[in-house]
Amino acid sequence: MIQIQRNLKKPLQQLKTSLLIFIILPILLTSCGKESISPVDSIATNEPQVALSQTQTSSTTSSTISGYDVTKSLPAGYVKDGSKDYTTYLQDAINKYTDITFPAFPIMVNDKGLVVGSNKTLTFLAGSKLIVKPSSNGNYNIIDIVNASNVTLNSPVIVGDRYVHLGTSGEWGMGIGIYGSSKVTVNNATITNCWGDGITVEPKKGVSSSAISINNAYCNYNRRNGMSITSVIGMTVESSYFGHTNGVLPCAGIDIEPNSSTDELQQVTISNTRTEYNTGTGISTGLKNLFGGSNKKMSLTVINHIDKGSADAFRATATLTRRVGSETVSGDIIVTNPYWRQNTNTPIQTNILVKTIKLTVTKPTVQDVNGNQLNNASILALFTYKTNINRDANYVITF
Repeated sequence: MIQIQRNLKKPLQQLKTSLLIFIILPILLTSCGKESISPVDSIATNEPQVALSQTQTSSTTSSTISGYDVTKSLPAGYVKDGSKDYTTYLQDAINKYTDITFPAFPIMVNDKGLVVGSNKTLTFLAGSKLIVKPSSNGNYNIIDIVNASNVTLNSPVIVGDRYVHLGTSGEWGMGIGIYGSSKVTVNNATITNCWGDGITVEPKKGVSSSAISINNAYCNYNRRNGMSITSVIGMTVESSYFGHTNGVLPCAGIDIEPNSSTDELQQVTISNTRTEYNTGTGISTGLKNLFGGSNKKMSLTVINHIDKGSADAFRATATLTRRVGSETVSGDIIVTNPYWRQNTNTPIQTNILVKTIKLTVTKPTVQDVNGNQLNNASILALFTYKTNINRDANYVITF
């Protein structure tokens, strides 16, 4: 039975004046380090407070080398302007040492990428950057973490080759690829202009990734998705930004989309994260591919999500095209305290065709495409208009 909980006589509690939300300037290939973010975007005073990381305005990476200085592995007379490919030298250092520090200048890497094994820590000093050498390859990972555990990346900066790419095929040129790996932490990443996704978290040979932590990520102007999640058991995304994704569908800020019935989507929490101006969806969840095998359980929690100007702020679908029998996919999609504004299509869209998946949306704040704040009655009317939330979905909306 569809449940809609509301108390339209109770006004929406005014929230504290928010921190300034910033418009992200695109990375230029000639720039170094993190981009500055200009507070030129005036936000309504009742926007929920979201603790955007300080690393999104300035790098907090130390200039002190604590691990192995990777420049010791570079050839004599190495350049510091990112114009020469040093992939082989960097890989040699990563293979030999467990704690590696990248220097405070840009380095070019090719589409072989850097393979990072277990028990590794890579730290990038302020001013460091991995610049992707123009490639015709449509499928690669610049930082490639496969079947590894206990990996930490601190402040990696990756500039992809989407604007200088040599081919037209493929859509999987990834900034950071995490495949069938566990206990991986990525702190303060800046990833822009990738041919595919900024970050992808996937299985490897049927083994899901697990215990993944993405903190203060900044993924901007990537071609396919800011971040993709296809199979994971236990993942947190905290205080991150995914914007201006455009080029190849889905074009989402975050695309959560299992590829097969052996994939998993469990214990995923996205908190205090902003998406904006993605030509697809801010956060998109598609569950159809979990059907086709055994019964599945899933869980997704989204807290304090802000989206501005994406086509849709939030999307959730669970269609039955892959169902082969009576198998079920069950669980909860919980969205708490979202602030969705000026979406060119709709703030929320669903096609959830099974009652075993429950969608709960609590305390939404919404602006229309012109920036007008909607009251509770208008939000409810918009959410339930036609198929924005499909009528046979199992959902609850509370204010």
